[in-house]
Amino acid sequence: MNQSKSYPDNLQSIEFNLKKSHSLDTLKLDDFYFEEFFEGDGDLGIVFGKHKNNIVIKNILPKTVASETYGLYKSMILIDIDNNDITDKSLVTIEKIVKKKWLRNNRIYMKFKKPIHQEVYTTLLNNNLIKYYDDFIELGVSSNIDFEYIEYDDLIKMNMNKNEILSFKNINPNI
Repeated sequence: MNQSKSYPDNLQSIEFNLKKSHSLDTLKLDDFYFEEFFEGDGDLGIVFGKHKNNIVIKNILPKTVASETYGLYKSMILIDIDNNDITDKSLVTIEKIVKKKWLRNNRIYMKFKKPIHQEVYTTLLNNNLIKYYDDFIELGVSSNIDFEYIEYDDLIKMNMNKNEILSFKNINPNI
């Protein structure tokens, strides 16, 4: 009979898959980032602003390249331009960089961190609706109280099925 060791000789070669909490089971780090290679004619259409120590999307102008970019919405935090970390730059500097690159080439790569509203995330997760997180954030939901302003038509536009709408009634019974 062969005896084998109950532990490996080289622990450094093992990858451990640890979860921090049950509520993070479906959380993927990439889900909270949005990156896009913007390209086109006309204005880019992103108005930046300052929130705390971050540069955020303050507004997206209609009939611009940005307004036609699916998944881009207000309050996203700009963290990268053309693969350069910009988190330590001022609002004025960022605006100059974006304007210069856009005017020169009519294209620019930007990476954003999506706002994470833990209360909204947890509520949607508990009701099996986490895949609609971005849709609710884009509608302006930043806390559970905001769910009361969601209308039935909003859920239909999100392509929720009947069972998902029933689940949403746990959050907003007035739907």
